[in-house]
Amino acid sequence: MKRYSPLIVSFLFLTVFLMAQQTAFEHVKIRRHKSPQDRVLVDKIGVLTFDDSARKLTFKSEAGDQVDAAYDDIVRVVFEVTTHMRGGALSQILGGIPGAVTAGKHVNDYWLYLEHKKADGTVEPILMEVQKESSAKVIDKATTTFEGRVTVAEFAEQPADVDKAALKDLQSKHEMQVVKNYHPVPELKPDKALVVVVCPPLAARFAGAGNQFKLHANNHVIAVNKMGTYSFAYLDPGTYRLASQSENASGFEMQLDAGKGYYFLQNTFQGSWKAQTQLSRNTKELVMYELNGSYFSDWKRKGGEATSVATATPE
Repeated sequence: MKRYSPLIVSFLFLTVFLMAQQTAFEHVKIRRHKSPQDRVLVDKIGVLTFDDSARKLTFKSEAGDQVDAAYDDIVRVVFEVTTHMRGGALSQILGGIPGAVTAGKHVNDYWLYLEHKKADGTVEPILMEVQKESSAKVIDKATTTFEGRVTVAEFAEQPADVDKAALKDLQSKHEMQVVKNYHPVPELKPDKALVVVVCPPLAARFAGAGNQFKLHANNHVIAVNKMGTYSFAYLDPGTYRLASQSENASGFEMQLDAGKGYYFLQNTFQGSWKAQTQLSRNTKELVMYELNGSYFSDWKRKGGEATSVATATPE
């Protein structure tokens, strides 16, 4: 029977111990700017690791992305559901009707937004996407590791189909320009409710392309986007039926209060003759991260004055 030296036994034990202190999650996507010169956001797949022995969170992708954040430097962690279109490479490989069917399926994963302090004292935001199959384990691990710094965001407003015929401004026509060299940041006003809406692209190459996605507030269109753009509007406080409209319409009713901000995504899906939409209410952190990676939408009613920052009235 072989005998191993105490040194080898100790090394093997230490190796097993350190491996046990690391919890890794594969197929996690990091969402970051395409380059320092290009604000468009791209997704890169990698491995997210909680290293308890080194008290460090890391992410590494095959594209070279790397995150190293000490546990104590994590300022805030926010999880929230993302409903998006399945597809990507798989739907393109299948092509035709099978590809469209695959792409048209809705997938519920989780956004993982975190902020961590860098060596120079600045705080860097990072956005990742965790697959539904591993999301519960990631949330549990983060909650245990970061304790009171973790929030799982939930909103009462849930999207539902809206009858397009009920949208009184449905037939309005709009001109829109995608502005790449002007990037206004929305600010609160004490007497108005701020509505911010971003329409993330299905892929970076679609940013600024495709059909229009309109946001209705009661009887008026208050925002017009394309994939990869953002808009914002100031509304009088009150109750509104908010609906994102493209080939279909999706939305909900909610109360908007003066001096507060409300943040939304116009999620996009495969449609019959143009993309479909689903409106979701999201956290400020997520929407502003997406806004920072989007172009500004400068739009107006055809034949009218520019209304890229619109107003509306409650019922």
